[in-house]
Amino acid sequence: MKFPTNQKLLLISAFVILFVTIISFYLYQGVLKSADEIIKDNKNITQTAVKKLILGSEQDLTPIWNEYLEGKVRITKQEERLADSLLSIDVKEILTNFHRLEGGFYFYRLDEFIGYSFPTIAEPKPAFGPPPRSYNIIRKQARSTIQTDSLITELHQFDPAIFPLSTKPIYVNGEIVGAAWARIHIERKLSTSQNIQSGTFFLTLGAILLGIFITIILVWTIKKRMAEIKEGLQKMKHDSSHRLKEYRGVLGVISKAINEMTDARQKEQRKRKKLEKELYQKDKMATLGKLIAGTAHEINTPISIIKTRIQIWERKLRKSDLEKDKVSLVSDKSLKIVHKEINRVSKLIKRLLLFSKPIGKEKKPVDIHAILKEKMDWLIEAFPGYTITYETDFDSNLPPVHADPDSIDQVISNIFKNSVQASTENCNMVIKTVFLEDSNLAKITIRDFGTGMPEEIKPKIFDPFFTTKNNGSGLGLSICNEIIKSHHGSIHFEKPQENETIIKTWDQSTAINNVQPSVGTICIIKLPIHK
Repeated sequence: MKFPTNQKLLLISAFVILFVTIISFYLYQGVLKSADEIIKDNKNITQTAVKKLILGSEQDLTPIWNEYLEGKVRITKQEERLADSLLSIDVKEILTNFHRLEGGFYFYRLDEFIGYSFPTIAEPKPAFGPPPRSYNIIRKQARSTIQTDSLITELHQFDPAIFPLSTKPIYVNGEIVGAAWARIHIERKLSTSQNIQSGTFFLTLGAILLGIFITIILVWTIKKRMAEIKEGLQKMKHDSSHRLKEYRGVLGVISKAINEMTDARQKEQRKRKKLEKELYQKDKMATLGKLIAGTAHEINTPISIIKTRIQIWERKLRKSDLEKDKVSLVSDKSLKIVHKEINRVSKLIKRLLLFSKPIGKEKKPVDIHAILKEKMDWLIEAFPGYTITYETDFDSNLPPVHADPDSIDQVISNIFKNSVQASTENCNMVIKTVFLEDSNLAKITIRDFGTGMPEEIKPKIFDPFFTTKNNGSGLGLSICNEIIKSHHGSIHFEKPQENETIIKTWDQSTAINNVQPSVGTICIIKLPIHK
């Protein structure tokens, strides 16, 4: 499957954005988790450090306490510096193993920080005790530790400092004398984490917005092309030569498949029409054979009668010598017989000419309702001895049919005339039209309530010279059938069922009173709609 460059770029961009969004989401979640872990890990570090302070200075703390600090509420600066220098050696040695961690001891009776050290910080380093801004925070937590005789670890912050602080009581001679403390500044670590978090958030948001934008573009493009395909399908419905625009990608595969299917369908239709034409020609030749045989039989009888009359006149002429007798030899009766038979032959030849008359090749849009109304008026004038009534149900949505108007006029005239001749003095007719949208056909139904059509003659009604009328030629329905077939339509006759009612078959408005619903004949004609 091939995609155009712009569509490739859109698809690649969509996949990249989706990938970045997923990665960003997991990074964001990871950063949120790491902030908590930074605090937790550094709390653990301070706890470990404060425990090691107590263990590591246990041997030196007792003698220093006993010699310089025990029992005193106040000490001199010299004593403080001496004790601080001795204890800070142990603190420095222990805290050197921790990065950026500071700590020392707090003695509550003296209310002093002694043994402070911050070995891993860059110069200049604080000389004595924690910085002033942190002093009261550490002092307060150390006193809480002494009061509760427990290890306390809390997170403290003041702009911009953030640090976890651990404090634990220290014992000398079994008595609590103060607290060891350790803390580590984590504001830089958290700041870096927060920056990553903000960047990841905006990256994720940007990726999502860009993804939404590209999705909208893709959806709009697909929707536009689907609308074009739909419009193209509508055009193909009315114009068989129209083809869909062949896009690339999935929709291109669909449009190309539709075009190929349409081409194959048209090819099959052309092949089918060719076969139909061949079959029609064969059928025509078979019908022509029957027609010739029937014509020979029909013409032979009147020709024989005329020939016999002429032979009689010749014999009488040879026996007569008088001019006046020659005139009297031809009787009025004989002349009437000859004229009758000649008219019979002439009428037959005219009917044959109608049968062989080619259908107009230039078919055009024809309003079938106009033809039906015209022939309804014509029928009343043509048969003044009949009382003819109509009920109509014309489909107002029926488009024009594709036909030769003169030929269709001839078919309707013949069907109407047959309906009248099959009826008594009162001829009731129901005429209905319907637009068959699925098959694109016009359906014309003509029903009479005459003597009806016996089932056994139905297979023969379209045969040339077959008739049940005393003076019929038997070519009317044959001609109608040939005309309808040449229009690629159909014509057939049905007999109403015994239990069928007009109201069931037709709308209430088409019901005719005082007639038997099961009598008569229904003629159904179907013609193609003009494209």
